[in-house]
Amino acid sequence: MKWRINMWKFNLKMDRDKWLMVTAAGICLLILAIPPKKTQVPASREPVESTQQNQWTSSGKTYEKQMEDRVKALLSTVDGVGKVDVMIVLKASGEKVMHVDRSTSTTDTAESSPDGTEKKTAAKEVNESTVMEGSGGEGGPVVEKELMPEIQGIVISAEGGGSPVIKEEISGAMEALFHVPRHKIRVLKRVE
Repeated sequence: MKWRINMWKFNLKMDRDKWLMVTAAGICLLILAIPPKKTQVPASREPVESTQQNQWTSSGKTYEKQMEDRVKALLSTVDGVGKVDVMIVLKASGEKVMHVDRSTSTTDTAESSPDGTEKKTAAKEVNESTVMEGSGGEGGPVVEKELMPEIQGIVISAEGGGSPVIKEEISGAMEALFHVPRHKIRVLKRVE
């Protein structure tokens, strides 16, 4: 039992070789603990990513403005409506669905023991990867479909907006065009 007691005692009287090994091990641990430097993205890739990001953030505003202009042009040609201003509010921005390659593998294993019991095991593995344009994935991801933003409400200010008949025609047209319920469409009388 004496050997166990001696084993757990810390001996501060180490020779030079042991001190060098402990110091070297400590330095190695410090080097491993330092995080690596961040790698910088090559300058040729930065403009591509920033333009794609700008396209995503501004696509809702572009779509909104485009729809407002089209409705304004349409309503200005309708008899009795007069001068028109249109405001369309979107629920959220559009959504782009990327093309994804999926591969699925299923493994079934059945084991039987000498005593007659049977053990069945099933494993399913699904791998997904986004398909990129160009060779080696240099371009952006392949867009499978693009969903336009949903319209939350429409406000129209028209010179003929005081007439109940014109209000009804404008509301009906907006409901038919955008599939927006009538309670989310407001037609106001325009005053200068």
